[in-house]
Amino acid sequence: MTIETSNQAGLHKNRQDQLDKSTLFIDSFLASMSQESDYQYNDCPTCGNKEAKKLFKKNGGEYGYCDFCDHIFLLKSLKPMHLIEFYKNYPTSSLDWHKNESDFYKRIYNSGLDLLCEHQPAGNLLDIGCSSGYFLSIASSRGYNTYGVEPNKLESTHAKDNGVNIIGSTIDEIPESLKFNAITMWDVLEHIDSPSNFIGRLKSILNPGGVVFIQVPTSESLAARIMRDKCNMFDGIEHLTLFSRKSLIRCFSNCGFEHLNAKSVITDSFAINNYLNYEIDPYLPSNPNPHGLEINCIDFNNIENSFLGYKIQACFRVN
Repeated sequence: MTIETSNQAGLHKNRQDQLDKSTLFIDSFLASMSQESDYQYNDCPTCGNKEAKKLFKKNGGEYGYCDFCDHIFLLKSLKPMHLIEFYKNYPTSSLDWHKNESDFYKRIYNSGLDLLCEHQPAGNLLDIGCSSGYFLSIASSRGYNTYGVEPNKLESTHAKDNGVNIIGSTIDEIPESLKFNAITMWDVLEHIDSPSNFIGRLKSILNPGGVVFIQVPTSESLAARIMRDKCNMFDGIEHLTLFSRKSLIRCFSNCGFEHLNAKSVITDSFAINNYLNYEIDPYLPSNPNPHGLEINCIDFNNIENSFLGYKIQACFRVN
């Protein structure tokens, strides 16, 4: 059964309202950046391929496709110091999403925990980029000893006020004596410019046999393949790297992790249908189209089973 929210139109409307708040900030920030001095060119972060195919440009960035490891990434991206500045001053956060879409997040978080529980059903759990702590509250109710790190001050303060054990803003602040049986990262790794280096660092804070759970948007997504630059997955700023199953498994394997399991989640059928019916904004259709195409050629009920969902959830064990 799909984990899609029961009200996709409402979900996208809520998110658009939040994104509208940040439009002036984004426009102003990008206007202050120089294409010549504030951007950098990148090789494939999974295999190092220097001959990736150019795809399209968006918000100052340029995406490329590595056909060697089936990976999409920003060929041209903001330099790390500017990206940090962007995150630090960004005016909205996922705290609002957790409030407005709690049912959707509860379902998808439990889906991830089901995957994790197959191999690590208890013990110390660290959530990297824990936001408001909503996931950690669910994990705690399922028996884990939970900890979080979160760089956003607003979100970490909210989490602490609600009893979440925040132990720092990044993994660099974790006490050396504290080790974990499980580490979770919800929509985090796509924001990391050197994912292999980051994954390799996780081994030092994992207990022997520890498991890493990850959710990331995927380049295999049917929505991304159809809508390309119109898909919200591609923002040209924050989403630096977009894994396929192949490139995700390769990245973790190169860092000394064994692949355990994976599944595809979120069909994004709402946006796909709107896009194929020529909506200007596929996430916010104007009005029902009486002449709209009935998309019978796509089996939306089988998108997740075919690993064509919007995101991948996967678990890896340290060797």
